[in-house]
Amino acid sequence: MLRKLLLPALLLLTPAFTFAKINREVERSFTVRPGSEIKVDISGGSIKAEIVRGDTASLTLHQTFHTNDERDIAEILERYKITFEQQGDDVVLDIESAKSGGWFSGWSKKNRASFKVTLTCPDYVDLNLDTSGGSISVDGEVTGDLIADTSGGSINVTGGTGYLNLDTSGGSISVKRALGRVRADTSGGSIRINYVGPDVEDVNADTSGGSIKIGLDPDGSYDLYADTSGGRVTIDELAITPHKITRTHAEGEINGGGARVRADTSGGSITIYAADQ
Repeated sequence: MLRKLLLPALLLLTPAFTFAKINREVERSFTVRPGSEIKVDISGGSIKAEIVRGDTASLTLHQTFHTNDERDIAEILERYKITFEQQGDDVVLDIESAKSGGWFSGWSKKNRASFKVTLTCPDYVDLNLDTSGGSISVDGEVTGDLIADTSGGSINVTGGTGYLNLDTSGGSISVKRALGRVRADTSGGSIRINYVGPDVEDVNADTSGGSIKIGLDPDGSYDLYADTSGGRVTIDELAITPHKITRTHAEGEINGGGARVRADTSGGSITIYAADQ
């Protein structure tokens, strides 16, 4: 009985060790031109990009400091190597943490920082976006190359005529409009490409852990290859001249053949269907 009475009292007397968060933002703008590259490389946060008109790229670094004391911030920042600058025509935002870089050790897990990035830029710049702990999204069609790489989240892009190179180990990939060349690769989720245009160069979708859905323009000409080990292949409202077709495999030409469209999954179904713009 005494033990039952003492336990609630002890819980009331135990201090609650909670640590507040201090948020700060650093925003910078840069003049860019066709051929410029924006490279963002962070560990542990999301990256969100929006395509806008003009010749200016604006980047905001959102910093969250896991402490309740403003005096800790300078010390916390010493544990990260942050590069945020223009190098020639290119813009670089790179954050190297003590955990991954190895040049600092013995720091407290509670007094640390986390980062995420939002940016706006014209469609013609090349985007190279890399994070190990969050999602990546690009709102608006691109004409430059887009590289998006994350180990811990999903990738969602509008698409465009530029080369889309999308890679994640821990989430799904979604593309609204593929009009140029696409490589989409994930180990832990599904792939959805809503619309593939008739002038597309190449589409390659590969996943080990989910389904694949690709919408093709019914007037486009494609060489199709679809294969699954863990589901079935469905061709919906598209006429295919098959070289080989089974429950788990489809290979053939659409409208006489043309751009290669390849879909490969080990853990789900594949659906290839007719899609409007």
